[in-house]
Amino acid sequence: MKPITILLCSSALLCTVQSCATMDGFMFNPQQVSEYALSDSIIPKSAVEPVTMNSGGFKIYGFFIKSPRATPTTPTIFYHHGNFQGIQAYWDRMEYLYKAGYNTFIYDYRGYGKSEGKSSQESLEADAEAALAYLLSRRDVDKTNIVLYGYSLGGVPSVYLASKYATPNATFQPKGLITEAIFASATDLVQSGTLLDIPGGFLMRDEFSNLHRIRQIRCPLLLMHGTADRFIDITRHGEKLFAAAPDNLRPPKEFLRIPGAGHSTIPETMLLNNYIAKLQDFTTKIR
Repeated sequence: MKPITILLCSSALLCTVQSCATMDGFMFNPQQVSEYALSDSIIPKSAVEPVTMNSGGFKIYGFFIKSPRATPTTPTIFYHHGNFQGIQAYWDRMEYLYKAGYNTFIYDYRGYGKSEGKSSQESLEADAEAALAYLLSRRDVDKTNIVLYGYSLGGVPSVYLASKYATPNATFQPKGLITEAIFASATDLVQSGTLLDIPGGFLMRDEFSNLHRIRQIRCPLLLMHGTADRFIDITRHGEKLFAAAPDNLRPPKEFLRIPGAGHSTIPETMLLNNYIAKLQDFTTKIR
């Protein structure tokens, strides 16, 4: 898995801040495929169900993975992946969650994998809504026990859903939110990822603001970030997000700092058994 790609704009290129191309496209690093090639060494093909959904007139694709240990109340992890390639690049994460005993659903944003269209902040939100509607339509999913999981760029759709469905009378209420190495906002990405300390709004049409939305969540939160993340710095992003999240969550919000972990190595740095145990501990506490 690769980090978010950052575009550098400078006066050396003889363009003003206002005339530089927007960075929105550089938030996304998709790879399109004609067919998915997914390993079945851990997850048997019999446990994997291909899914096709409609989002804003575009077809998007995903996979529902059924745990052999699933009961009617087994949590479903609704996984939102990072900006690199697509589902195939995150299949090892599906294998970890399969080993942990969860039902899992992963999908490709527009332009990723087999999914049609082109991604933007608006399409990320629409795709997340379409994927959620699919999950809620399944009879074998406990609709009161869906846990949102966002990795890197996937923080945008996962935090979006957690904030949108935060009211007591919402049609859907997430059981919990797990984030891994997510960024605070486009402004923070620009200021920490370029040579120029320029407000992100000058370079990006969309703000991709997890920081604003995480203040509105009401579900339990587990925020994970590596101390050696060189791409999304733990201080500028992880700690800032955790401080902004509400203090009255039940159980209390939790910030898991993983010493020595980089942007994409949290499960491996923790050691897989510890990573799985932490997720299981979280989903047990929020029952």
